[in-house]
Amino acid sequence: MAEKRSSNSQASLVTAAVEGLREEIFSFLKSAVDVNSHSRNPAGINRVGQMVVDLMPHCLEHRVVVDGKGVNHHIFSNRSDNDSPVALVGHLDTVFPPDSPFQNFSDLGDRFQGPGTADMKGGIAVLVFALRVLDDLGWLSDIPLRCMINGDEEIGSPHSEALIREMSKGAACGLVFECGGLKGEMVSARRGIRRYKLTVTGQARHAGVKGGPKASALVELSRIILALEDLNNAEAGVSVNVGRLFGGTATNIVPDYAEAYFETRFWDTEEEKQVVARIEEVAGEASTPGCSTELRCHHQRPAGRWVDGQDDLQALVSESADSLGQVISFEKRGGASDMNFLTDEGVPALDGLGPVGDRDHTRDEFIFKESLIDRTALTVLTLANFCTRPLPSI
Repeated sequence: MAEKRSSNSQASLVTAAVEGLREEIFSFLKSAVDVNSHSRNPAGINRVGQMVVDLMPHCLEHRVVVDGKGVNHHIFSNRSDNDSPVALVGHLDTVFPPDSPFQNFSDLGDRFQGPGTADMKGGIAVLVFALRVLDDLGWLSDIPLRCMINGDEEIGSPHSEALIREMSKGAACGLVFECGGLKGEMVSARRGIRRYKLTVTGQARHAGVKGGPKASALVELSRIILALEDLNNAEAGVSVNVGRLFGGTATNIVPDYAEAYFETRFWDTEEEKQVVARIEEVAGEASTPGCSTELRCHHQRPAGRWVDGQDDLQALVSESADSLGQVISFEKRGGASDMNFLTDEGVPALDGLGPVGDRDHTRDEFIFKESLIDRTALTVLTLANFCTRPLPSI
């Protein structure tokens, strides 16, 4: 830092600086939430992205990568010579399409409601204004960082995954800004995910003309579904869920085609290997004569696992929270995020640095208003403390 200060005086400076931006933070969030930025709406995503660019400190280098769908992904970095930066990650897209009735920001007193308030335009506000405060205090230039603001996280980050992995190379740690839990929880680990399409081909015939064995694609698929569901293992943290089924044409025709879509989730790579092997064993080959199967994994994210340096990162964030009088804790979450890519690159990471909220992906999505201010201050102080006390084991 440009000037050494006690932790208490530093916390007071941060609190006052964030408080001074309160109305601007709230105004930005309202403007961002009122713009639809569904993952299939490039114009909306890019409009919100430009709002972010306009607010980012000008001292940061800025690069835009446009994917094949016309979505702008933004990468910011400072000019520090330090080879071990902090990687900051947030996303602009939401799950609500332009024709959804849930489109607008609402101020409900102690909370804000609207699409993306929790997931994760609120987190974007925390990230952006934390960097603004650091710049205002004259501290930003001393903090080595890379920042990724992508626009395709809700659909699995198919284009930005490579960018996230690239920017995480050599990073000391990562911070991701999905919403915090209702008791202030941050996320120390996330389950990985693999999604599959299973196709079964049978042999069509008139259902009433001839008895005896039949090569029904639906019957074979039903057998496989039951076997897949038997792979659930709550104790090991492995889940399998068949979510969509299609097949058949009429009740008087033996179905010659059926398909199912399913997913599996897991906490670590060993569990992943085991459940994938069992899935391939169960669904890779048909047992009904005359039927065949085709199994395809069409989406995957590695587990957001615990890596070396995680203890030190949690201690750093906890120390910053204590200085601000904030109560936080750490939890595992079953859902995946871009945090998973960071830890897969060996970077210790925490998620859930966004505002405290709930009900994301529903029309009741909300955050607590004051948590926007609290989490912004916490991010500022964490980054400042990182600069004065780099993580020792990384």
